[in-house]
Amino acid sequence: MNNDLNIAVLTHNPNGEWGDVRPLIEEQGYYEKWGKSLNVVVGQTVLIYISSKVRQIQYIMEVTHVYDDTVDLKLIKKLSDKQVNLLSLKRLQEHGLKQGTVNYILDNNKKLYEYVKAVIDNDITKRVENNVMNIKNIILYGAPGVGKTHNYKNLISMIEEGKSQKDIFDTIVKNRHVELENETFEDIKKEKRVEFVTFHQSYSYEDFIEGFRPNESGNIELEDGIFKNIADKALSNILDSRKNKNEIENEYTFANLFDEFKLYIEDTLSSDELFYLKGKATITNIGKSSFLVGGSVSSGQNLAFSIIERDYDNFKNGNILSYKDIKSTFESKSGIHGNAPYYFALYQKLKEFEDENFDNSNIIELGKIEQQNFYLVIDEINRGNISKIFGELITLIEEDKRDVYEVTLPYSKEKFKVPSNLYIIATMNSTDKSIATIDIALRRRFTFLKMKPNEELITFPHAKELFNKLNEFIEINLNEDYKLGHSYFMKITSDKELKFVKEYKIKPLLEEYFYVDKNKLDEALNILKIENSNE
Repeated sequence: MNNDLNIAVLTHNPNGEWGDVRPLIEEQGYYEKWGKSLNVVVGQTVLIYISSKVRQIQYIMEVTHVYDDTVDLKLIKKLSDKQVNLLSLKRLQEHGLKQGTVNYILDNNKKLYEYVKAVIDNDITKRVENNVMNIKNIILYGAPGVGKTHNYKNLISMIEEGKSQKDIFDTIVKNRHVELENETFEDIKKEKRVEFVTFHQSYSYEDFIEGFRPNESGNIELEDGIFKNIADKALSNILDSRKNKNEIENEYTFANLFDEFKLYIEDTLSSDELFYLKGKATITNIGKSSFLVGGSVSSGQNLAFSIIERDYDNFKNGNILSYKDIKSTFESKSGIHGNAPYYFALYQKLKEFEDENFDNSNIIELGKIEQQNFYLVIDEINRGNISKIFGELITLIEEDKRDVYEVTLPYSKEKFKVPSNLYIIATMNSTDKSIATIDIALRRRFTFLKMKPNEELITFPHAKELFNKLNEFIEINLNEDYKLGHSYFMKITSDKELKFVKEYKIKPLLEEYFYVDKNKLDEALNILKIENSNE
């Protein structure tokens, strides 16, 4: 039995007190607050058995949230007529169903499990076994020119296209050519689901996670780093995928309202007018994540957009009646936010703007948000000081710590966790001496895929011959980690092009490899049929 396929069966009686929820499931694509009669976990597959006169399994769903007494379910697929006929009560009994039809874990019964799995193989087995990459932290390493940059794009595309973990790893390690949808990676870039960064010795925690930076007006402002940005996006996507349609539309409406409000303030400031909040206090500037308050305020204060988004609905609904009801983002002795009077004044201004200037009649109708993958690509990961850059978050990137463990960040005091839909893909050169000093914490938390040169990707015969001779010499006199990658030779179609590559790409690399051994360098250049210019 495959423990990953811990499939639960839940029963729905269309004549019961809930009524028939099937039309709602099919219309919305989800169902909230289903009574929890079994211990299930987020991500677990659930089959919905319709009782009464129907007596069939009709839906494949997935657990998206678990509460004390209920669960939220997302629709994966409504089964075909053929499949539901094969999953009728009579057929289930013929294939091992012994207990009642109400609420049980399918893989407690091997015979029944195998039968149901066979009926819906393409819908569950493939999705669980093939499409889910359980390994989230991957390092591609190899000699220069083996295609690490090309293959991180392939790796992301294969994950998106649902290739199996085994196929993905085999393709990358063996440097095989793979047919992919050309638009996949570009689509991910357009959707801003991938970020790219290069590590170096001066790169820091403040660059990667969060730190204080001067803003456009010269004031110091807390700014998120690239890792926190992409992790927050990924976590927001998970949370949004669990929301119902009304929640999504309300948030979308607020986002449009708030964007228009910021433009209104910008127009006021660009006209050399003051935007008053309270008394002589004014908004003097709009930063990336906050308003800057000046005027009567002795030193600039920031009003964070995240606090405004958190509170505005409560303000409109009458749950925030004065500044004393505005709480801090973290525990404090008073519990009242230090800038609460300014926040309260801003909420009043935003409400006035909404009532007088905002038209939400053009807001588009939104559907359910699907969970997606996000990717952080780190080039030259071994060149950075890993302990310094990741800090306390190095533990949180482990696959079994995702979504569960969280820390309080030192500057913002925010709670932070690494979501399970974020992949960290890194690259490094095996010829780089700093690879030997890789932090042991990094080695333990990443899966290393070694990429080797592949002569099959070289089509020009003379180029392939040179490629093999050079790499045979390099492996004997250095080791296989220094072999030349195939990308130096892949695009060569003539002897003229080969001559250029030998002179301006291969020769400088060999001079670096054999810098302290003139005789070996002469032998290598002799294979190239190029004289040593340093003599």
